[in-house]
Amino acid sequence: MSGKSNAVVGVVNFGAGNLGNVERALRRLDIGHVPLNSPDDMRSPKPSLLLLPGVGAFPPAMASLVSTGWMETLVQWASEGRPLLGICLGMQLLCTLSAEDGETEGLGLLEGDVNRLSGVKKIPHMGWNEAIPADGENFLADCIVKPGQNFYFVHSFAVSDSPHRAAMTTVEDVAFCSALRRDNVAGFQFHPERSGPEGVEFLGRAIKKLMKFYRN
Repeated sequence: MSGKSNAVVGVVNFGAGNLGNVERALRRLDIGHVPLNSPDDMRSPKPSLLLLPGVGAFPPAMASLVSTGWMETLVQWASEGRPLLGICLGMQLLCTLSAEDGETEGLGLLEGDVNRLSGVKKIPHMGWNEAIPADGENFLADCIVKPGQNFYFVHSFAVSDSPHRAAMTTVEDVAFCSALRRDNVAGFQFHPERSGPEGVEFLGRAIKKLMKFYRN
């Protein structure tokens, strides 16, 4: 992104997010942003897009979203057609449910079940890998800086398949969804903010494209 606009990215802080790296990436992109410690913080300035980062385990993260009021707020936000982006655990929380430490329902904004990477010997899947856009997924393809671009991953659970798959990644011959998108709601299993300059540029492009869904 070039040139600063009046758009503001609201970075959701629910106690399980890697806010530091995300905020540094947004500063490099010259994108206005504000940390949101509670839904009440959304009143002023009104964010144009909500970004849900996350690291750690699914059940306590989901419990935190419920107890802080973010669950209802995020579902309502998305239902109004406003842009929402999840990163890593943040993407998983947007999904239907997770089998991590039992079965826990997610926000249900993206179809897909989160399960432990089955058939992968080395867990977590950590390091650089490619995210290959799904057929017809122009949103993601247009965001990637160059063909074969790699992103940084660190995770033990993933969505194996989904009608909302936007990109797939393979590790040890096991494929999983590395990006999901349903209209104004998108998620990345990888960390674009930790994927070098090209990853940060990718994040900026994705935010810019999702911003087109913003309605006052």
